[in-house]
Amino acid sequence: MARSQVTKKALSLAIAGAFAGISAPASAAFFQIAENSASGIGNAFAGGAAVAEDASTVWYNPAGMTRLKNQQFVIAGHFINPSFKATVNSASAISGFPISGGGGDAGESRLVPNLYYTRPITSDFSIGAGINAPFGLATEYDSTWAGRYHALRSDIKTVNANFAGAYKLDNVLSVGAGINYQKLDAELSQAVDFATLCTVAAGGAFSGACGLGAGFRPDTNPNDGNAKVTADSNAWGYNLGLLAQLDNNVRVGAAYRSKMKHSLSGDSDVTAPANVPGTLLNAATVRLVNQGIKADIVLPATLSFSAYVQLDSQWALLADITRTNWSALQELRIRFDSGPDSVVTLNLQDAYRYSVGLTYKPSSSWVLRGGLALDQSPVTSSTDRTPRLPDADRTWFSLGAGFQASQALNFDFGYTYIKVDSSNITKTATATNENFLRGNLNASYTGSVQILSAQGRWMF
Repeated sequence: MARSQVTKKALSLAIAGAFAGISAPASAAFFQIAENSASGIGNAFAGGAAVAEDASTVWYNPAGMTRLKNQQFVIAGHFINPSFKATVNSASAISGFPISGGGGDAGESRLVPNLYYTRPITSDFSIGAGINAPFGLATEYDSTWAGRYHALRSDIKTVNANFAGAYKLDNVLSVGAGINYQKLDAELSQAVDFATLCTVAAGGAFSGACGLGAGFRPDTNPNDGNAKVTADSNAWGYNLGLLAQLDNNVRVGAAYRSKMKHSLSGDSDVTAPANVPGTLLNAATVRLVNQGIKADIVLPATLSFSAYVQLDSQWALLADITRTNWSALQELRIRFDSGPDSVVTLNLQDAYRYSVGLTYKPSSSWVLRGGLALDQSPVTSSTDRTPRLPDADRTWFSLGAGFQASQALNFDFGYTYIKVDSSNITKTATATNENFLRGNLNASYTGSVQILSAQGRWMF
């Protein structure tokens, strides 16, 4: 095995081991995870690229490492509790039969960790590293819900290792850059409507074996199958940062994170009732058999502009604008070793996140934080919204506090409530579109996310 392959494999195993089993629900727009610092959550991540108050600046703006005068190790944990409640207004197969089952809550709670380390090498040059989970998705519906042919379980995990350096050019400007290695694991499952497949998709040829003639009916759901795809990938990217100290009270920052191009490979596993003929499952136009799969996913680039203004000895004002280039991800296409592709059209648009925050220092030991953010969804149409993640615009309300326990030890805590706007999903099945076997679905969603964060910082 080539040396580069050995190094790549060792790095992959190290990262996977550090974050083994971590599956995170999306807290920011679509399946982005914003919780990469507990100190930042108290301000709704306002000023993220300009604050540079601890080692998490490796992620938010590597140029900020030049502000940290000693070594720092930061460990944080975030408990994310989402709710995505579905009310099904109507659901039917292309045959016209109603699909049984109601809605439900697809949200799953998870604990998400972060680790960061920074070290000044000289008075002008610093290095750092971080491990976090910048993207994730964890939703699961009951197996009998009415949208089961569109989605059951959706589980996407990413673990990102970021290695960075920063250099102070003069008393005003610092620059930083980093390289990122990212591991992605995905699991997607849905029910299979054999009533429709046998009666309609196969031209009625198997109606007596596994269609309506044999008692397979989507309105009573006695004979669903199940299809599950599991796949993984790794990718490389980079991040850049600038930090300008305009005067003693004002600094501004800009940070860019590159897109990550993932080429996933894995397996598709299909279960079917015993009386579904193998000739149907193996038909060239169906191929509902266990086989290999591939998929390409682009995780989007981000660009942030932030400001930090020290109003007086106790108060500071923070602000941030972040653009996420979600338009790089237009569809989720799964390519099977044999048989037709499976496609979910997304039509995502680029989206912005606007945040403002305040900090207040009542004493030398305590800092209190507050923040508000408006987080745009990249989904703009009910026909493009997917039950796998019924995303909509989000409003953040954040509070936090920091306590300096000693010269070497600091603790930060934060709480955020995210209101997700009400939304609708409208999926229409035709003989030629991607929803042919998934059916018609009209559902309304209400959602919210609560986040509790805690962090310890050691300075030495």
